[in-house]
Amino acid sequence: MAMEDLLATRAEVFGSLFVLVQHLSRRADRELADLGLTTRQWLLLAVLTNAFPGSSPSLSEAAEKYGSSRQNVKQVALGLEARGFVRLVPDPADGRTTRIALADRVHEFDEPQMVERTRDMLADAFAALAPDETRDLLDLMRRWLAGLTAPISGEDHHS
Repeated sequence: MAMEDLLATRAEVFGSLFVLVQHLSRRADRELADLGLTTRQWLLLAVLTNAFPGSSPSLSEAAEKYGSSRQNVKQVALGLEARGFVRLVPDPADGRTTRIALADRVHEFDEPQMVERTRDMLADAFAALAPDETRDLLDLMRRWLAGLTAPISGEDHHS
């Protein structure tokens, strides 16, 4: 692929991802409305559940996995705390550190009706893709995300 074509392809993929996020957020917000949650709040719950099973990460640890700032994660977590999904608690070893602990209400996502709703929403969201295409997309996204989150060395990455 010529460099100009590659640049155009990258630009289209980059922009399309943001449009895709808008559409996914709108659909997910509609599904989460009766729980009083936003997509950003749901994502933080998913990060906490999947990246930190059985533990209560600090705001900074959660922010790293969530892909945002500590302050942004704190604001999202405060909204979740107000709805009873998490508790913000001081670290017992270092009172300056705040940890996010999942509350019992998070188990609402394990109830059969919610599991079925989630399954239906995901089936709808991926209806245009064959199962093998979905697996390929997951592989590509994992590799891309790993590249985006890898520490940046002192080299110039703009070329």
